[in-house]
Amino acid sequence: MNYIAHIHIANHTQTSLLGNFLGDFVKGQALNELPSELVTGIRLHRKIDLFTDSHELVINLRRTFPKELRRVSGIVIDITFDYFLLQQWDELTTKSKNQVLDAFYQQLTDFNGLDSVHFSRLSESLLKDRWLIDYHEQQTCLRALQSIEGRLKHKIIFAHAAYAFFKANQVSFAETFSAFYPELLKHALHCSQKLPSN
Repeated sequence: MNYIAHIHIANHTQTSLLGNFLGDFVKGQALNELPSELVTGIRLHRKIDLFTDSHELVINLRRTFPKELRRVSGIVIDITFDYFLLQQWDELTTKSKNQVLDAFYQQLTDFNGLDSVHFSRLSESLLKDRWLIDYHEQQTCLRALQSIEGRLKHKIIFAHAAYAFFKANQVSFAETFSAFYPELLKHALHCSQKLPSN
């Protein structure tokens, strides 16, 4: 899952918003140097990603991608699911999206950071422009795909084709999200109750 989903799930499970966000950035021994609430969030993030990648609904959606886009299908699904999550936020959550995202930005502000150039740049950009809420617009999905394409140094040119595929098939994307995400929330809550709190 992508940024907003991990933050939303953290709110749902009452675990660290920042910890769940950090799951893709903390590697190896760095995990042992963080406060326990962040470690719990990171571990939950990884369980969420594993559940998502192995879920039949997500696998079936990936199979609908044309062959030339299949290797980036997981990226496209993660990003577009953030769009659908913001569309359905009020049906899924009692706290407003602004409340949750403001709390996340505050935790990010208070964080000392990681030894990661990508994280530092992302953190600076998030705190400067607070652009996560922009995912309520479909066009933000294209910008996110273009950003990833750029980080890959254009070894794979996929952003426009992937966005066009999403636009042409957004009903199936929406149906998959609506069926899958409640299952993910249940799984995340179960996992969070099993993870050590310290």
